Amino acid sequence: MSSRIQDLLEAAERQAERDAPEKSSVSHAARKFANPSDAEKNFNRLKEKLFRIESWNNESLATSFELFDGDGNTRRDQSAKVGDFMKTTLPGSGKDDWVKIIDIHEAPEEIVLTVKPSFDPTEKKADKTVTSHFFTDESTNNFCLQKAGSSLNFYVIGLSEKTNTEETGNFLETARNAATANLGRYLGIQKAQWQTFCESFLEIEGKE
Repeated sequence: MSSRIQDLLEAAERQAERDAPEKSSVSHAARKFANPSDAEKNFNRLKEKLFRIESWNNESLATSFELFDGDGNTRRDQSAKVGDFMKTTLPGSGKDDWVKIIDIHEAPEEIVLTVKPSFDPTEKKADKTVTSHFFTDESTNNFCLQKAGSSLNFYVIGLSEKTNTEETGNFLETARNAATANLGRYLGIQKAQWQTFCESFLEIEGKE
């Protein structure tokens, strides 16, 4: 039986095989429990954690995350919903990066929260056609929690990751986006760090 997560993994694999500017990335961690009942309990608990964006700050070594509503107001200690924005801040990157939550898929055994680069909703009279992120708004990042028997899986799946060198305010921002993306960073975290993020999210021993 097909699932949203399986579809995303297959899309990432197809994209990785193409010779194109857009790339994909996949990070994954798994945690096994004593029985399916324990896995179910932790699935429901971590589901709430997935929607509490500020809790992600406990899983990241470098980047801070903050949730905003569509009007640019902070939604501290609230659950994320479609239409909300996330600000990610990577120290030393030169500016904040913004993404918008465009979809939340919920099924009995999987949850997928999908975001894509967006404009900055806190700017007065913001130009909604200008993407304030080092990737273009064609890209998506998918945060996926899955229950499989006595185990839980957590994936971060990036699709269509293409450097944003056109929708920028000036030359310096263009250069910054190119440098950041080419270092392999997305949503403010180096891709190499997504593995740590996945393991920490699942609270794997030694990664909490």
